[in-house]
Amino acid sequence: MSEANGGSEYTTGNPLVDAAFKRLLAKNDARFRDIEDAMVVQGHLEKGMSERLKQHADFIARHEQLMGEIGDKLNGVIGSLEQFSQSLVQLGKRDQA
Repeated sequence: MSEANGGSEYTTGNPLVDAAFKRLLAKNDARFRDIEDAMVVQGHLEKGMSERLKQHADFIARHEQLMGEIGDKLNGVIGSLEQFSQSLVQLGKRDQA
């Protein structure tokens, strides 16, 4: 018998009952092994997903940083174009005068 079932032989004195009990314990042992295997697989899957989520979070953080930098650069270009546009307007007004 398995350690999962206490590891001791239990007998009723009736060979039919003892055989049935032994079969039930064997099935129970197999179920324990299946559950243990499922837990190992689940642990492996969760570890992989945890690593993938961390990669994703790092990617999102880097993406947000880059988008902020691009936004700052675009704002600088827009400001320069506004100044250039205003200077053209000033030149136009001066030339008309």
